[in-house]
Amino acid sequence: MVYYDIHTHRPSVHPEDVAIVNCLVPALDAGSHPEKAISSFGKEDTAGCLSDPASSTGKGELHSVGIHPWYIYNVEEQLAGLEQQAMLPGAVAIGEAGLDKLAEAPLERQLEVFKASAALAESLGVFLIIHCVKAWDELIALKKELKPRMPWVIHGFRGNAALAGQLIRQGFYLSFGEHFNPAAVRIAWPDRLFAETDDREIDIRTVYDNLSASLNLPLEQFAAQVSDNVHSVLHLS
Repeated sequence: MVYYDIHTHRPSVHPEDVAIVNCLVPALDAGSHPEKAISSFGKEDTAGCLSDPASSTGKGELHSVGIHPWYIYNVEEQLAGLEQQAMLPGAVAIGEAGLDKLAEAPLERQLEVFKASAALAESLGVFLIIHCVKAWDELIALKKELKPRMPWVIHGFRGNAALAGQLIRQGFYLSFGEHFNPAAVRIAWPDRLFAETDDREIDIRTVYDNLSASLNLPLEQFAAQVSDNVHSVLHLS
């Protein structure tokens, strides 16, 4: 049985599992925040973590590349870096892209970066990993405006069943991690659900155990469905 971690910031605990490791696209000049111009593997590296052979994730060797709304400093340079990294082998998703009303970057700038990220995902035929905080209405409006063909996956979803249902009706997928609302998981099941570890010190196998238990399902049945979902968005045979 293969476990799939749709969004994480570190390599798999078990090499036989498949993880999509997020790579932060830093600004070439982070201004007053130089500590944030680092890749998700903790190295100062303006080319991003895909340039580091040591960042291999074992069996999967898959990555997402994105500009996080917390770390928007130089839009032009960062978007150029994003396009460059997105073309490298192993890049299977764009993100985290997002909208976060608690971030320093103005919402208008976040929208600019998000739209560019979504357009890149469309042009490359890959799915989009989304970070959203207190901007659900704006996110849904973007989905209606842009009408993407590629899947949009909201990572680390902790919202309630009502919000989950609203998002799924608009065509979103939901990814759940260490903390989740069981009622929302039931809404996303079976074909709109993924599992992740994000930046948590938790094994994806534990996340699978917790999610399958919340659905009162055998682990094997849960894992088989998640595998189908992952193969669907990654266009795997």
